[in-house]
Amino acid sequence: MTLQRIHNDDRYFFYAIPIDEVMEKLGENCTFHMNSAPIAYSESWKEPLFLDFGPAMEGEKCEFEEIPDLCVNIGRLFLSERAYSQLHEDLKQDGEFLPVVYEGGTGYIFNPLTIAEDHDALDQSVTTADEFGELQNLGILEDKLPESTMVFKCKADFYHGVFCTDAFKRAVEDAGLTGIYFHPDLSNIFGATSPAAH
Repeated sequence: MTLQRIHNDDRYFFYAIPIDEVMEKLGENCTFHMNSAPIAYSESWKEPLFLDFGPAMEGEKCEFEEIPDLCVNIGRLFLSERAYSQLHEDLKQDGEFLPVVYEGGTGYIFNPLTIAEDHDALDQSVTTADEFGELQNLGILEDKLPESTMVFKCKADFYHGVFCTDAFKRAVEDAGLTGIYFHPDLSNIFGATSPAAH
Protein backbone atom coordinates (compact mmCIF):
# COMPACT_ATOMS: atom_id res chain seq x y z
CA MET A 1 0.00 0.00 0.00
CA THR A 2 1.15 3.51 -0.79
CA LEU A 3 0.13 6.72 0.89
CA GLN A 4 -0.25 9.79 -1.27
CA ARG A 5 -0.22 13.56 -0.94
CA ILE A 6 -3.16 15.26 -2.65
CA HIS A 7 -2.36 18.09 -5.07
CA ASN A 8 -4.50 20.42 -7.14
CA ASP A 9 -4.73 19.96 -10.87
CA ASP A 10 -4.09 23.58 -11.85
CA ARG A 11 -5.89 23.09 -15.14
CA TYR A 12 -9.07 23.69 -13.09
CA PHE A 13 -10.27 26.61 -11.01
CA PHE A 14 -9.06 26.99 -7.42
CA TYR A 15 -11.14 28.20 -4.48
CA ALA A 16 -10.53 31.04 -2.07
CA ILE A 17 -12.55 31.97 1.00
CA PRO A 18 -13.22 35.72 1.27
CA ILE A 19 -12.13 37.06 4.66
CA ASP A 20 -15.37 39.00 5.10
CA GLU A 21 -17.34 35.75 4.69
CA VAL A 22 -15.45 34.15 7.57
CA MET A 23 -15.76 37.20 9.81
CA GLU A 24 -19.47 37.63 9.12
CA LYS A 25 -20.49 33.98 9.44
CA LEU A 26 -17.95 32.52 11.88
CA GLY A 27 -16.94 35.57 13.92
CA GLU A 28 -14.31 38.28 13.75
CA ASN A 29 -11.70 36.20 15.56
CA CYS A 30 -12.11 33.09 13.40
CA THR A 31 -9.14 32.25 11.17
CA PHE A 32 -10.70 29.35 9.23
CA HIS A 33 -9.64 30.89 5.90
CA MET A 34 -5.93 30.73 6.80
CA ASN A 35 -5.55 28.34 9.74
CA SER A 36 -5.07 24.70 8.75
CA ALA A 37 -5.04 23.36 12.33
CA PRO A 38 -7.40 20.41 12.95
CA ILE A 39 -10.19 22.33 14.67
CA ALA A 40 -13.80 21.14 14.42
CA TYR A 41 -16.13 23.83 13.08
CA SER A 42 -19.45 22.03 12.62
CA GLU A 43 -20.92 23.39 15.89
CA SER A 44 -20.35 27.03 14.86
CA TRP A 45 -21.09 26.55 11.13
CA LYS A 46 -24.60 28.02 11.02
CA GLU A 47 -24.83 28.82 7.29
CA PRO A 48 -22.79 27.96 4.19
CA LEU A 49 -19.69 30.02 3.42
CA PHE A 50 -19.37 31.53 -0.05
CA LEU A 51 -16.32 30.40 -2.05
CA ASP A 52 -14.69 32.33 -4.88
CA PHE A 53 -13.42 30.15 -7.73
CA GLY A 54 -10.88 31.21 -10.34
CA PRO A 55 -7.31 30.58 -11.52
CA ALA A 56 -4.86 29.84 -8.69
CA MET A 57 -2.66 32.73 -9.84
CA GLU A 58 -4.30 36.02 -10.74
CA GLY A 59 -4.00 36.77 -14.44
CA GLU A 60 -3.39 33.15 -15.42
CA LYS A 61 -5.71 31.06 -17.57
CA CYS A 62 -6.88 27.56 -16.75
CA GLU A 63 -7.08 24.89 -19.43
CA PHE A 64 -10.52 23.93 -18.12
CA GLU A 65 -12.25 27.07 -16.91
CA GLU A 66 -14.59 25.19 -14.65
CA ILE A 67 -15.11 24.30 -11.02
CA PRO A 68 -13.56 20.91 -10.24
CA ASP A 69 -15.13 18.09 -8.28
CA LEU A 70 -12.31 18.29 -5.72
CA CYS A 71 -9.81 20.98 -4.72
CA VAL A 72 -7.34 21.12 -1.84
CA ASN A 73 -6.56 24.36 0.02
CA ILE A 74 -5.26 25.14 3.51
CA GLY A 75 -5.32 21.50 4.57
CA ARG A 76 -8.94 20.96 3.51
CA LEU A 77 -10.80 19.51 0.52
CA PHE A 78 -13.59 21.12 -1.46
CA LEU A 79 -16.13 18.58 -2.71
CA SER A 80 -18.72 19.31 -5.37
CA GLU A 81 -22.15 17.76 -4.86
CA ARG A 82 -21.04 15.03 -7.28
CA ALA A 83 -17.88 14.30 -5.27
CA TYR A 84 -19.84 14.40 -2.01
CA SER A 85 -22.33 11.81 -3.29
CA GLN A 86 -19.45 9.50 -4.28
CA LEU A 87 -17.16 9.98 -1.27
CA HIS A 88 -19.30 10.95 1.73
CA GLU A 89 -19.63 7.45 3.19
CA ASP A 90 -15.90 6.76 2.78
CA LEU A 91 -14.77 10.02 4.37
CA LYS A 92 -17.20 10.65 7.21
CA GLN A 93 -15.07 8.90 9.87
CA ASP A 94 -12.04 11.11 9.03
CA GLY A 95 -13.50 14.57 9.55
CA GLU A 96 -16.46 16.86 9.01
CA PHE A 97 -18.36 18.19 6.00
CA LEU A 98 -19.03 21.92 6.07
CA PRO A 99 -21.60 23.26 3.56
CA VAL A 100 -20.47 25.94 1.10
CA VAL A 101 -21.97 27.83 -1.82
CA TYR A 102 -20.38 29.35 -4.89
CA GLU A 103 -21.63 31.08 -7.99
CA GLY A 104 -23.78 28.49 -9.71
CA GLY A 105 -23.69 25.72 -7.13
CA THR A 106 -23.29 24.18 -3.71
CA GLY A 107 -20.80 21.78 -2.18
CA TYR A 108 -18.80 21.04 0.95
CA ILE A 109 -15.44 21.68 2.50
CA PHE A 110 -14.17 18.48 4.08
CA ASN A 111 -12.18 19.33 7.19
CA PRO A 112 -9.90 16.34 8.00
CA LEU A 113 -9.66 15.67 11.74
CA THR A 114 -7.67 12.42 11.64
CA ILE A 115 -4.08 13.32 12.56
CA ALA A 116 -1.21 10.88 12.02
CA GLU A 117 0.60 11.80 15.23
CA ASP A 118 -2.52 11.18 17.34
CA HIS A 119 -2.10 7.50 16.42
CA ASP A 120 1.72 7.32 16.66
CA ALA A 121 1.77 6.95 12.87
CA LEU A 122 4.64 9.38 12.18
CA ASP A 123 7.69 7.39 11.13
CA GLN A 124 10.43 9.18 13.09
CA SER A 125 13.14 7.10 11.43
CA VAL A 126 12.60 8.75 8.03
CA THR A 127 10.92 12.08 8.85
CA THR A 128 13.43 14.94 8.69
CA ALA A 129 13.42 18.74 8.54
CA ASP A 130 16.07 21.26 7.51
CA GLU A 131 17.66 23.87 9.79
CA PHE A 132 14.65 26.16 9.23
CA GLY A 133 12.16 23.50 10.29
CA GLU A 134 10.98 22.89 6.72
CA LEU A 135 9.99 19.29 6.10
CA GLN A 136 12.51 17.42 3.94
CA ASN A 137 11.14 13.91 4.20
CA LEU A 138 7.93 12.56 5.68
CA GLY A 139 7.18 8.98 6.60
CA ILE A 140 3.85 7.63 7.82
CA LEU A 141 3.21 4.18 9.27
CA GLU A 142 -0.06 3.33 7.55
CA ASP A 143 -0.77 0.34 9.78
CA LYS A 144 -0.91 2.69 12.81
CA LEU A 145 -3.68 4.81 11.31
CA PRO A 146 -7.23 3.92 12.36
CA GLU A 147 -8.79 1.14 10.33
CA SER A 148 -10.64 2.45 7.24
CA THR A 149 -8.78 5.78 7.27
CA MET A 150 -9.07 7.43 3.87
CA VAL A 151 -7.78 10.97 4.45
CA PHE A 152 -5.61 12.48 7.18
CA LYS A 153 -3.31 15.36 8.09
CA CYS A 154 0.02 15.54 9.83
CA LYS A 155 1.39 17.87 12.51
CA ALA A 156 4.93 17.50 11.11
CA ASP A 157 3.59 19.16 7.94
CA PHE A 158 2.00 21.95 10.02
CA TYR A 159 -1.37 20.51 8.91
CA HIS A 160 -0.99 22.09 5.45
CA GLY A 161 -1.12 18.91 3.38
CA VAL A 162 -3.96 16.47 2.90
CA PHE A 163 -2.81 12.86 2.65
CA CYS A 164 -4.71 9.78 1.61
CA THR A 165 -4.63 6.02 1.31
CA ASP A 166 -4.76 3.98 -1.88
CA ALA A 167 -8.43 3.30 -1.14
CA PHE A 168 -9.27 7.00 -1.42
CA LYS A 169 -7.18 7.38 -4.57
CA ARG A 170 -9.04 4.46 -6.15
CA ALA A 171 -12.43 5.86 -5.11
CA VAL A 172 -11.63 9.22 -6.75
CA GLU A 173 -10.29 7.61 -9.91
CA ASP A 174 -13.10 5.05 -10.19
CA ALA A 175 -15.69 7.85 -9.91
CA GLY A 176 -13.88 9.94 -12.56
CA LEU A 177 -13.70 12.97 -10.27
CA THR A 178 -11.74 16.00 -11.45
CA GLY A 179 -9.49 18.60 -9.84
CA ILE A 180 -6.79 16.73 -7.94
CA TYR A 181 -3.96 14.29 -8.49
CA PHE A 182 -1.82 12.20 -6.17
CA HIS A 183 1.92 12.09 -5.48
CA PRO A 184 3.70 9.43 -3.38
CA ASP A 185 6.35 11.87 -2.06
CA LEU A 186 4.55 13.00 1.09
CA SER A 187 6.93 15.89 1.78
CA ASN A 188 6.66 17.32 -1.75
CA ILE A 189 4.40 20.35 -1.39
CA PHE A 190 4.60 21.21 -5.10
CA GLY A 191 3.71 17.86 -6.69
CA ALA A 192 4.59 17.37 -10.33
CA THR A 193 4.67 20.03 -13.00
CA SER A 194 1.58 18.47 -14.55
CA PRO A 195 -0.92 15.80 -13.54
CA ALA A 196 -0.29 14.23 -16.93
CA ALA A 197 3.15 13.27 -15.58
CA HIS A 198 1.46 10.64 -13.40
